[in-house]
Amino acid sequence: MPTLDAQRLTPYVQRIFEALDVPAAVALRVAQSLVLSNLKGHDSHGVIRVIQYTDWLSRGWIDPEAELEVLLDDGAILMTDGHYGFGQYIGRQATQRAVAKTQQLGACILTLRRSAHLGRIGEFAELAAGEGLVLFSFTNTHGGGVLVAPHGGCERRLGSNPLTAAVPIEGGEAIIMDIATSSTAEGKLKVARARGEEVPPGLFLNGQGQFSTLSEEFYGEPPGVLLPMSEHKGFGLSIFAEIFAGALTGGSCARPDQARVANGWFALFVDPARFSGQEFFGEECSRFRDWVKSSRLRDGFAEVLMPGEPEARTFERRSREGISVEDETWTKIAAIASAAGVQVPPA
Repeated sequence: MPTLDAQRLTPYVQRIFEALDVPAAVALRVAQSLVLSNLKGHDSHGVIRVIQYTDWLSRGWIDPEAELEVLLDDGAILMTDGHYGFGQYIGRQATQRAVAKTQQLGACILTLRRSAHLGRIGEFAELAAGEGLVLFSFTNTHGGGVLVAPHGGCERRLGSNPLTAAVPIEGGEAIIMDIATSSTAEGKLKVARARGEEVPPGLFLNGQGQFSTLSEEFYGEPPGVLLPMSEHKGFGLSIFAEIFAGALTGGSCARPDQARVANGWFALFVDPARFSGQEFFGEECSRFRDWVKSSRLRDGFAEVLMPGEPEARTFERRSREGISVEDETWTKIAAIASAAGVQVPPA
């Protein structure tokens, strides 16, 4: 399993996309976002996606030249359309516009429809927190990408539909939540399959409706199905993610006739300075964080980590030590690069 420095991996991924006729600025943003996902420990949204995105480009599912269109700019409401552009590029454009509106008005309700895969939504949450803003969002897969069974069912009816939130902490790491409403992100099964590893029990059913830990069975025929996290609780959250990110955005909720995978995104941005006041908000969130972390520990735990702290520590370690890419993934990426005339960097 090769280990690569992020500073070498990023331009390599960028050159692959540029060789596939992706504009340089877009290719750079996508490459930076994918490698950042690896640095944060979210390998399911890292460079393994080069394989999938290359396929989607060939199918016409991603328009590499698309730009964000503003459909409605009315007070605190900002409705946008991504026209199936690369989500890492489109999503950042939408986030930056929402941040500017929130700084002006104190809050912004952002909707984004028809974006190609947004990638790690936590990146946009981090961007908002870096500007001192609070964020909460729902994402769906725009009708396609249906992988998850409803609670009590064993057929695909929902996307993995992540919930994402951010709270800035003055002088400390922001609190960042970025979780799928499914038992796991499907990309983590991709990584496990590429590594030849089993997954923990209880995450998915195989095509026969039986629990399995063999990730290969998820991709069999008939295919397997992910389960909602925490059973009915994750199911309920996923339903509302479909409604907010699918119906309210003007996109689509999960449906049986949509092969193309894209994302709808509904995000609420809030400036705490315009609500409880920056000083109170900052002090209260810091006090609350410290009190939560002061809990007596369970056996086997060294400390209580707030949401976002594991990613921050993984980022620090991988920035020093490099990013390990499973052999199967690296071989497939190298084949794509070679076919595009891009030289593979030494591992």
